[in-house]
Amino acid sequence: MMTRRKTCGLLASAAVLSGCQTVPSPAAVPRARLLWRKGALMREASGGFGGRDFTMAAPFRVASVTKLLVAELARRLAAEGRIDLDADVAPELGTGFRHPAHPDRAVTLRRLLSHRSGITDPPVYWLAAPGDIRALITPAIWEAGATPGESFRYSNFNYGLAATVIEARTGERFDRLFDRHIAAPLGLDIGLNWSGVSRAKRASGFPGLRGQPGDWAVQVDGPDVLGARDPAVLIQDGASLSDYRPGRNGTLFSPQGGLRASVDDLLRIGRDVILAQPDLWEPSWVWDGTVREGGPSESGHFVAFGEGVYIYPAERSPIPGRRLVGHHGEAYGIHCGVWAAPDDGSVFVHADLGSPADGSPLQGGVPNLTAASADAFAWWRERL
Repeated sequence: MMTRRKTCGLLASAAVLSGCQTVPSPAAVPRARLLWRKGALMREASGGFGGRDFTMAAPFRVASVTKLLVAELARRLAAEGRIDLDADVAPELGTGFRHPAHPDRAVTLRRLLSHRSGITDPPVYWLAAPGDIRALITPAIWEAGATPGESFRYSNFNYGLAATVIEARTGERFDRLFDRHIAAPLGLDIGLNWSGVSRAKRASGFPGLRGQPGDWAVQVDGPDVLGARDPAVLIQDGASLSDYRPGRNGTLFSPQGGLRASVDDLLRIGRDVILAQPDLWEPSWVWDGTVREGGPSESGHFVAFGEGVYIYPAERSPIPGRRLVGHHGEAYGIHCGVWAAPDDGSVFVHADLGSPADGSPLQGGVPNLTAASADAFAWWRERL
């Protein structure tokens, strides 16, 4: 996400960081571009790390692209009758779980997943096991002037809360639900914070990198994490993942951004999830065009949104004239995304696994993209 970058030393629930070790700079940023259209593939990959080339099969932390599949998991559980997307979440999160200005407005899973809950990110929106997420639910999470069900505010905390509710309603740990209802049906070797990912695929993973003078600094998924067996989650000393009780802390497996998947995996997701479901193509919120710093659009970055998906109408698209549905990902030096163009049935995936020390600046305009994302969409436009 554009305004929620993390730096080395700041532990998010996404993973265990790698001590900000400094390593020799590769010749180029690990980068991939993939366009699938009418059964034909156009691929480009460059750069590497640790003596290995970056390939389309190498998994990495796809950041907020994770939200797309978390929302898909919720839809599948709802279709099975295991959860209700429109039920009040107060029974799971606390009877007082209401926006102070709108005590009559229930917060639901659907509103959490579409960022229409009235919630904004607290300074810290994750915690280590065996902590309870309810400790993070304070009056400060409610955005002043927002109306649940109507107002939009992109919030990572929405997804930690949603995962907590889903766990409480199903009685199952979130990573296991994801593996059984998403990874297995799609036939993909992917997982949240490496949970369920095969050891061979995990070992082939790539880290997120930040530039330093003459060097790269590993931000996430260094050799210690890639060579480990257990999920990369935050656990307090003396605690054990085996003791975790579902419904206590939905941030544990980073539903806001902890999915590990490859470029090839993201192509499958674009085809088999986004293109396969026309219901995803319609927004639940559309920006009114008013630009104000810190407003819901974040200076034109968000122009329309659905449940777990960015939506770019044709007139506000980075590919002019083409409606796009998908999700950006940005964290730990990584910029990536998966996008489907429903009107021509194409899918585009991009990944940059290294960023300058100060990040990738926003480019302005509508939509407002980072330099890395703008470069990726320019690659797509050149191949139209």
